[in-house]
Amino acid sequence: MTRIKFVDVPPFQDATKIEARLMATLRRLRDLPRQPARAEWEDEDDSEPMVKGTPITYDDTKKVKRRAGLLADRQAAYAGVSHLKKDELARITTVLQGVDLAMVKTEHWADEVAAELHADMPWMGPATEYAWHALRRAARRGEAIRMRPVILNGPPGIGKSVWARKLAKFLSVPTADIDASKGGAGFALCGLDRGWGTALAGRPLDLILGRRIANPVIIVDELCKAKRGTSTNGTGFSFADALLSLIEPATSAEWECPYFRLRFDMSHIVWVMTANDVHKVPETVRSRCQLIQLPDITPVQLSAFAKAQGQKMELSDLGVEAILEVLDRAPKVLGRRLSLRDVIRALERGEGLEERPWVQ
Repeated sequence: MTRIKFVDVPPFQDATKIEARLMATLRRLRDLPRQPARAEWEDEDDSEPMVKGTPITYDDTKKVKRRAGLLADRQAAYAGVSHLKKDELARITTVLQGVDLAMVKTEHWADEVAAELHADMPWMGPATEYAWHALRRAARRGEAIRMRPVILNGPPGIGKSVWARKLAKFLSVPTADIDASKGGAGFALCGLDRGWGTALAGRPLDLILGRRIANPVIIVDELCKAKRGTSTNGTGFSFADALLSLIEPATSAEWECPYFRLRFDMSHIVWVMTANDVHKVPETVRSRCQLIQLPDITPVQLSAFAKAQGQKMELSDLGVEAILEVLDRAPKVLGRRLSLRDVIRALERGEGLEERPWVQ
């Protein structure tokens, strides 16, 4: 792991830490040996024994506490965090010393990640190849896990989001999903400032503050169906505009959060976006992303995925065979193509049935 500066805030301390520091200094000074007190008319006598320590009174404690509060207020005002509540300030304090970047270990490690991805989802080969080359390039340069924002465009139900979650799992980095088709998706992405009905921080920032990893995988589903949100006072909020500020290198490195009203370095996030029709995605977003066109999944690939996943889930051979038979007959019964979602539901159903207790 490599540590980087994450929030653009000068160092500051809260009143509790300042008070502890001042009290420690006061105790050290009071513990110094000194001459005993004497009247003004008495002569000094160096032969008298030194008196060690002076007790700290209640008034001393009050003065220190008051001074610590004043110093904390001045530091907070200088750092630009005086508007934050106590719990919000505590969250920012945890990242003042920076956050970690998950690194690419070696080129061999990058090969292993790509091999695992391809073994699980071979039809996602173009996406896996793109991630593979990005990881190998980062390994050669000694850089962190990083790749240009990518749009996975392809038919629904082929596992684009599943692939992205597997990528995060194999990279051992945190991940979060945002559904762009929902009306409030833009708010989930960037957050809401305090002038709105419900103020909150965006999910990417929340994830980084919670896990202290600067390069998580953020999955944006249904990018082609992104909507425009509206606040309680009628103000509009475009998802595309919110996304642009986070994927554009120049702005993401000093991105200003509308909730905390502070600048954060969001430029290390790994963005994986999915779409069924990329032509509906604004050109301003498309031009800043790597577009990967994916083919539809075939029945043979669905069956192979079901068999492999069934074995990983430790389903019985009979259970796996039953699922494969269902997948073979279902398209004729349903009158439509099967998707990866159908396969996953069948596997979960099979697992649930096998875990049921035997009826005596």
